[in-house]
Amino acid sequence: MKKTMKATALFLAAGLLLTACGGKTDTAATSAAAESAKAGAETSAAETDTKKPSFVFVCTGQLGDKSFNDSANAGMEKIASDLGCEIKVIEIGRDQTKWEPTFQDLAEEGKYDVIISNGSSSAEVIEQVAEEFPDQKFVMFDSDMEEGKWPNLYAISYKQNEGSYLAGVLAALVTESKDMPNANEDKKIGFVGGSEHPIITDFLVGYIAGAKSVDPDIKVYVSYIGSWDDTAKGKETAIAQYNQGVDIIFPAAEQAGLGCVEAAAEMGKYIIGVDSDQAMLFSGSDEAKANVILSSVLKNVGDSLVRMAEMEEEGTVPYGKCEFLGLKENGAGLADNEYFQKNVPDEIKKTIEEKKQEVLDGKIEIPTALGDADQNEVQALIDSVAP
Repeated sequence: MKKTMKATALFLAAGLLLTACGGKTDTAATSAAAESAKAGAETSAAETDTKKPSFVFVCTGQLGDKSFNDSANAGMEKIASDLGCEIKVIEIGRDQTKWEPTFQDLAEEGKYDVIISNGSSSAEVIEQVAEEFPDQKFVMFDSDMEEGKWPNLYAISYKQNEGSYLAGVLAALVTESKDMPNANEDKKIGFVGGSEHPIITDFLVGYIAGAKSVDPDIKVYVSYIGSWDDTAKGKETAIAQYNQGVDIIFPAAEQAGLGCVEAAAEMGKYIIGVDSDQAMLFSGSDEAKANVILSSVLKNVGDSLVRMAEMEEEGTVPYGKCEFLGLKENGAGLADNEYFQKNVPDEIKKTIEEKKQEVLDGKIEIPTALGDADQNEVQALIDSVAP
């Protein structure tokens, strides 16, 4: 009887012990699971916070222009390599029937945080699609916008008239210089635009103002190709100006302007590049062309896109607004490279640097064709240098 009671007591004690241990184990497991879930949630939140933004550039033109689009493409590549962001570049050409559907498809897909494009040609389409997809972010460069109307759209505009002003100074000094072997005695310089467009006119008025600051009596020959990619017509247009006694031309015509470069190289004349540092783009592959490009009016599109991507990471892009970038913001300027240093006399370089500093110091007010500019005054300036 005592043995039975003792055995029963031991059995009950063991059961109580097992029950107690089991309860402790379940509590520990639950606690561990909760901690694990909490840690997982924190990790997920951290990953969300540090997720790199993604960007897609829709090129409403052609790559390989050694100008505007190539500069934007270079900026995209830098966003990928330097910032580690996912990028994509889509080349859709100038067929405007493709533009709106492409933007709409990208916005509907929602794969990329930011859709980027050239606003100078497609601003209306971008604005329309931005309104249709308010949760999708858009960036357009080389265009302004009505502030506050599209809270998901950011515009970058360049003060091309500032870079063009320095180009005008360069052109006027070159055409009058006795140290430039390919310059003649005529005080004639040229400007070739892709088409009559407000931004192209802004290039032109800056160029004229710079040239007139050197010589008020200088003559500027102005022509328009009527195309942004017809290099043959660009070449033909440049040849016509050179044959009239012009010895240096500034073309603002994207890919069509490459025809002007070809004409300059063949005829032994001078030219000023546009948008990208075009002499360096020909360096090593076509020295004849590189050596006639004395400098280039830079629109630092690529750099401005990298700047935008950095701000996107920081959450500081001023969506709903347009920013204007000029000499002071490194958004525009005049290229200083080995060809500029080699082919341009020191006295001319010194004068250009002095003019640049005056612009930076606010001592020179450069006319513009954009914004609230008086178009009668713009036309009067253009007429004042007509041959």
